[in-house]
Amino acid sequence: MKLDLRKLEEFDQMAIDGADGASDRLSGLTGVDTSVDCSRLHVVAATAVIDEFERDDVLAISISLEGYLEGEVVTVLDSASARELAEAFMPMLPSDDGYTSKHESAVEEICNVMVSGYVDGWANVQGESIVMSPPSVVSSAFDAEEGVRSELLEETEHVLSQRSSIVTPDDEIEFQMFLFLDEATSRTQFGADPDASAIDYELLEVLTALDGMEPRSIGDHLLETTEFDADVAIDTLDIVPAERLSETVSDEESFGAVVELLDPPIGSAITFFDDRDGSTDEIGAAVTTSLVDEIADRLEVAVRAGEPTIVDDMRSSIVNDVVANLGPGERFVLSLEGLLESTAGDLSCDVYLLLSPKEIADYWAQR
Repeated sequence: MKLDLRKLEEFDQMAIDGADGASDRLSGLTGVDTSVDCSRLHVVAATAVIDEFERDDVLAISISLEGYLEGEVVTVLDSASARELAEAFMPMLPSDDGYTSKHESAVEEICNVMVSGYVDGWANVQGESIVMSPPSVVSSAFDAEEGVRSELLEETEHVLSQRSSIVTPDDEIEFQMFLFLDEATSRTQFGADPDASAIDYELLEVLTALDGMEPRSIGDHLLETTEFDADVAIDTLDIVPAERLSETVSDEESFGAVVELLDPPIGSAITFFDDRDGSTDEIGAAVTTSLVDEIADRLEVAVRAGEPTIVDDMRSSIVNDVVANLGPGERFVLSLEGLLESTAGDLSCDVYLLLSPKEIADYWAQR
């Protein structure tokens, strides 16, 4: 399947409106002031989603959709956030007993109201009906052994989902809403006509699997070139409007390195370290260079890259500068995000690869 960039832009705006609707419904129901922190479309390994749902002390509630949108919305939050929302919704809940099954039942009803606000925008604009199932717990904060029950996640290696983060001003409550669509709905919502500007879904899967594909991983490549032994996991690929990309990155001060890709696919590789010592500059440069080399190997293309630039600034500012270099006409950015950790456990850094969708789509179509 090819993803139509114009349709992605329309869908992204609908998802933002939907997340705003969910936030408004939640505030009206509980009196808790909330807002949408960020909303993004991403391609992610199904196992990574399941791992997130199955973390200790996490509650995941699913509501299936039928009609104009076929799939499910899964709301994920920790038990502390669930408890605070539940007690705001039902002040008579027994707070002295901690988080209880009654809190979980209250959160199910809260999710039902939020998801209604989330999908109403689609239904109203399109003039189509969307039928919601009753909410069900797919991962309970009480039983970590129960496992996640989701047919959409069990039937595929990678999923295309819309993810929205909703928070309170003090960040005391934070949770995620995932919209997973089935294959038929995905084709309707995102599928491209032959002459449309589009991204091949196969390419997205190749990029998402950068860490684990044969013949070698980025970690192996790094070990060969620098003798630095590390594990690299790149498990999330976001398709983010260029003007909103910095919203998905924190404003914290970081040190790192940037390598610009000068030939198609146009973009940049970035590493961020929280702390700087004598080795981070060298390792940051080596990691970004290895990532560029790995991209060239996977896509079977020669990539001319600039010299690593050491950076020291807010992460969001660094990302904004990289996006500006992609060009004023670029409306979306492909953002791969991962984590590198040394096998000795003494060093870690965040890894980003930002690419121009149009450039990489054109290359993939001509290969």
